[in-house]
Amino acid sequence: MTDELTDQMVARAEELTEEKKGGEAVAEATELSQLDPKDAIVWFVKGKAHYVASEFEQALACFSKAAELDKENPQIWHMMGYALISLNRLSEAEEALAYVKATDAINSEAVCALGICQVMQNKPEEARKNFEAALNMDKPITMLMLEHFHDKFFSVSKETQSRTKAMIERILETIKLVR
Repeated sequence: MTDELTDQMVARAEELTEEKKGGEAVAEATELSQLDPKDAIVWFVKGKAHYVASEFEQALACFSKAAELDKENPQIWHMMGYALISLNRLSEAEEALAYVKATDAINSEAVCALGICQVMQNKPEEARKNFEAALNMDKPITMLMLEHFHDKFFSVSKETQSRTKAMIERILETIKLVR
């Protein structure tokens, strides 16, 4: 397969993923993975397509294949962390996101996701440190992630301790005041 054709197919799969057209993105990425099965980027793109389609087991399988081919790419481990959180495999997600934090120290999204993962595991002190670090890196992105997490998952959880909920709400209020 030509590099130009690969690039076009990757771009098309990425475009469909961005448009949240998971099924179409999966179909494009599946064809791509059959044509070029030894390219980590192909498996990464396919994993993202499955993730957008809420097919988290398949996404994780693709990210694992991508990591097998390119062990040190923090973007792969970042998305793998998201898939693992979605599958409630939190200790594994924490490891993946901690790797991203260690190798891509300015990735505020990954650091915030690490904090979210730690909140879900009732590790409020570790979470607070990661939220503060993420805020110092990129306040708008961190704020969006925390608000989304709070509104869609955290505030409705019956399993999260009230003191942990109070900590997240205090962080959000403080950020809003200082914005």
